[in-house]
Amino acid sequence: LMSGDGVVRRGHPILAVYVGDYPEQLLVSGCKTGECPKCPIPRDEVGSSSNTSRALRDLGKVFDALSALDEGPTAFSKACHDAGIKPLPHPFWLDLPFTNIYMSITPDILHQLYQGVMKHLILWLQEACGEDEIDARCRRLPLNHNLRHFPNGISTMSRITGKEHQDICRDLLGLIIGLPLPGGASPVRLVRATRALLDFLYLAQYPTQTEETLGLLDKALASFHENKAVFVDLNIRSHFRLPKLHSLDHYRHSIELFGTTDNYDTQYSERLHIDMTKDAYRATNRKDELAQMTVWLERKEKMQRHEKHIQWRLCQLHLQSPPPPHDLNPPPPIAMVPAWPHLPTDDAPSPRMRIEMTRHPTIYAVDFPTLALAYGATHFRDALTRYVAKKNNPIFTAAQVERESAKVYMPMQKVSVYHKVKFWVSDPQRLTTPGNETHDVIHVRPARKNKYGDGVPARFDTALVREDQPTDAETPQRQGVHQFRVAQVRVVFKISDKAMAELFPRLPVPERPRHLAYVEWFTAFTSPHADHGLYKISRALNRDKERRASIIPVDSLERSCHSFPDFGPVAPRTWTSSNVLDLCPTFYVNSFVDRNMYKLLY
Repeated sequence: LMSGDGVVRRGHPILAVYVGDYPEQLLVSGCKTGECPKCPIPRDEVGSSSNTSRALRDLGKVFDALSALDEGPTAFSKACHDAGIKPLPHPFWLDLPFTNIYMSITPDILHQLYQGVMKHLILWLQEACGEDEIDARCRRLPLNHNLRHFPNGISTMSRITGKEHQDICRDLLGLIIGLPLPGGASPVRLVRATRALLDFLYLAQYPTQTEETLGLLDKALASFHENKAVFVDLNIRSHFRLPKLHSLDHYRHSIELFGTTDNYDTQYSERLHIDMTKDAYRATNRKDELAQMTVWLERKEKMQRHEKHIQWRLCQLHLQSPPPPHDLNPPPPIAMVPAWPHLPTDDAPSPRMRIEMTRHPTIYAVDFPTLALAYGATHFRDALTRYVAKKNNPIFTAAQVERESAKVYMPMQKVSVYHKVKFWVSDPQRLTTPGNETHDVIHVRPARKNKYGDGVPARFDTALVREDQPTDAETPQRQGVHQFRVAQVRVVFKISDKAMAELFPRLPVPERPRHLAYVEWFTAFTSPHADHGLYKISRALNRDKERRASIIPVDSLERSCHSFPDFGPVAPRTWTSSNVLDLCPTFYVNSFVDRNMYKLLY
């Protein structure tokens, strides 16, 4: 074997895991189509129930059958049949030491879940709820940076890839909430079965597992089997003899043996088809392409190694450098530079993200009336005076802030506006490695026209905002999802240094806010729904039935947030993806945007 330093050494590898899709698993294990390549469950019982403690196939019995090859074809075929395998003359794993091929076959997120179970589930839901209504709901979901928008729905898609199934799964639960079923049947079991499979999908991809998370994995699988009969009652399925559904029973055991599923997921190997084949071929002139592809790949790998070394070196220098001296005029927090995460400390209250703001604003001077008309910041001036009063007097009560805000003099009538806030979001459990943070963006822009003169609707994304914790010792600290609140970001702005000095005369320069956001609040998180497990929110209104709004530091924005509109039985056709946030009264917070959001809201 050739090691990393280029030296060839004698090696004695031990086969621990065999990564492959279902046909490849059948090929190496000698099992027949429709059977499980790991356990001897009868074909008629595949997918009928959940049992995560099933024993694997008897390897000794299989070895005895394979040794009957010298007794002739008839005896060999009979012995293999009795052992439950196809006649397999001398498989490659027969003489490998410490190898149990049935134990070595591992779960496969791509083919078993995304291209297997979830693919079936999506088709079942379309048949149960109607393709037209599901497509109509797809078109009316609000936009989000992390989600793919399906303007034509999902029923017309063909040859759907694993990535596309992943994108659909992020919206799937919100597409069926409130949908009536044929014959007036209750949709409770349908919603619970969908939620259970989505929970299994996300829990199975955790980058670290504990007894608690594995217990949740088993609970999700059991919940699906308890509610799956709804598809039989709707005449969508007559049985569940699906080997890929049965394969979910073996996930826990494989994770306990070999670690998390990212160690043996075929997504990573199949992703190389694009990097090493498709992209390499496109870089050639289509003549004698093999030699050109080889040279292209060698050069690309050298550049990637050099880039990784530079990033590692910069990170080392950053960690070793002493803290800078106190600066009364610090530069902007981030100016679109390569970011690496700060290592968390033991006393850090919670994992935080890096926020990137462009060095220059999108528009330098926007007056207050334009903020109200174009951005919807109707109460911008009042919100800003309340923020100034509270910032200058942190101990004031709400009534005192209201009185003090009336005395605030506004030294400017225009502010600089930004149309994007960029984040590097880390794993809530602090498991993100440097360079693997999730890139997130909040879009805050008014309606405009593109270069062709076509109108582009306004877009004001929603975000998770970290609320201030109570300072009263008798008031308990909020934990988990209750630390946050959903708000729609209407304006992201910056006040000039001169105006800042007049508004906050007693604050030291480092403590003065750099970037601020005008947000409209939604109601606080309460308890998740009993069936689909999502949190319900609606617009927070004041006594005059107007939207509650306030100004917060941009640092309080945790990340972007996506919500499912409460469509009811039929999605109103007047709603669109650009106006649904204003027209729909209630929403359900989408916990399936990505794995970090799922952990945050689970």
